[in-house]
Amino acid sequence: MYLSTIADRLASQPLATTVLWATVLYFVIYNVYLTIYRLWFSPLAKFPGPKFAAASFWYEFYYDYWLDGKYLFEIEKMHKKYGPIVRVNPDELSIHDPEFYNEVYVTESKRRTESYDVFCKGIDFDGSHLLTTDHDLHRKRRKPMEGFFSRKGITRLQPMLAEVALHLESRFRELEGTNSVIRLDHAFSAFSGDIIGRICLGTDDRGSHGDRFLDSQDFASDWYDVIHAIVRSIPLFTGFPQIIQVLSLLPESLLLKIYPKGQMFNIFRQRALEQIRIANRNKSEKDANDISIFRHIANSDMPVEERTEERLAKEAQVLLGGGTASTARTIGFASYYILSRPELRSKLEAELREPMANWPQQVPTWAELEQLPLLQAIIKESLRLSYGVMHRLPRVFPDQPLQYKDWVIPIGVPVGMSAYLMHSDPQVYPNPGEFVPERWIHDVTPAMHRSYVPFCRGSRNCLGMNLAMAEMSLILAVLYRPNGPKLELYETDESDVKQAHDFLIPLPKLTTKGVRALIR
Repeated sequence: MYLSTIADRLASQPLATTVLWATVLYFVIYNVYLTIYRLWFSPLAKFPGPKFAAASFWYEFYYDYWLDGKYLFEIEKMHKKYGPIVRVNPDELSIHDPEFYNEVYVTESKRRTESYDVFCKGIDFDGSHLLTTDHDLHRKRRKPMEGFFSRKGITRLQPMLAEVALHLESRFRELEGTNSVIRLDHAFSAFSGDIIGRICLGTDDRGSHGDRFLDSQDFASDWYDVIHAIVRSIPLFTGFPQIIQVLSLLPESLLLKIYPKGQMFNIFRQRALEQIRIANRNKSEKDANDISIFRHIANSDMPVEERTEERLAKEAQVLLGGGTASTARTIGFASYYILSRPELRSKLEAELREPMANWPQQVPTWAELEQLPLLQAIIKESLRLSYGVMHRLPRVFPDQPLQYKDWVIPIGVPVGMSAYLMHSDPQVYPNPGEFVPERWIHDVTPAMHRSYVPFCRGSRNCLGMNLAMAEMSLILAVLYRPNGPKLELYETDESDVKQAHDFLIPLPKLTTKGVRALIR
């Protein structure tokens, strides 16, 4: 009756008014029915969680965009209220149960695993292995690169890592006696970026003299800004992936006028394309000391259709961004606590005295640095509190339902867990918010290892975790050995490193001036 009355009134209005009101009416009716479906008829209607989250994606968008990456903390509250499994948006579930982590993040031999396509669309590097949704296509793209980033592969990269570490130390030494204040987070971003840059761009003369991030007077602060601008845009692009499609239609010159710093990624992409072409032309020329990821790919069994220049350029951009942000943040996190605790620094210097006695003429291997308990405990605790990727990483299982206790999770439903929640469990890590590296030396429990997931697990775990561990071990040993660079914290406190926002990676308070150090 009400609908017929509305229809009669619309019929008596001018055409333009009728179309407008009909459109409004359509959207109202559609959203009412959609809300009813999501709350009472969806396959996820039976799962616990707040009704607002179940009814609309706006709930998540509000916390992650308007409140700047706060939804994960709201999810933490949901788990405390509703239990270990909660519905966090109309389509997705979150589980917090350390014993179930290995059932969600599984190897390919156990279950085919796909990424949540909505999550992937929020990051504009479609075509890279990291953001490939389909399980089989992901394996085709990732498998040929695994050897390069294996422990054996990292052994081949160690001379290059030492060269970049020495470069960073040299920059610090140049400033000794000047009482200069530097941003350590910028310096470590330049350090990690240069390592990935050499892997992607090689070590030709043009790329090795005056053209590295570490050569920049301010340690390539623009590069740091670009990376953080990208991660801070993820909530917006995840909520409205259409924005990425619109931006892709705009001329590159216009985009660079809007955001000139983006030119750094553009230059890197062009040089990566050059290296890809060179690798494809010279793929038969094998060199045991070659550190080029693209030469490795050219000589691998990766299908030809997956070795296109454009796709591999996207791969290079993901390696550069992903290989910079989280590793640099962890190094900065560890540095803050080493520099703020004189007793810890003294103990670390004592441990490093013998293995670093002849640096740089004699460089300890990663395997040797792994045997230093305090150094590795500092790295582990830094990773525990910097999380790697803080955001939940949803997985989709296309072939079979997932059983969690009494709950049957339907095929195709994304399920996510978070390193932040895993690493913050007081039952596993007493006083979980405190930096206590000694917890990894004394009374280490199986539960601590089980809940420790800074690199995720399963068939989609972090490809570069061995590289990251080797980088962190070496640079911390170089900087904090006896007679290392004279670094002191400058107007920096714990709030400048502790997580306050989840932008895929954790970021501290947005008003931070960074991890600053005085070089005496």
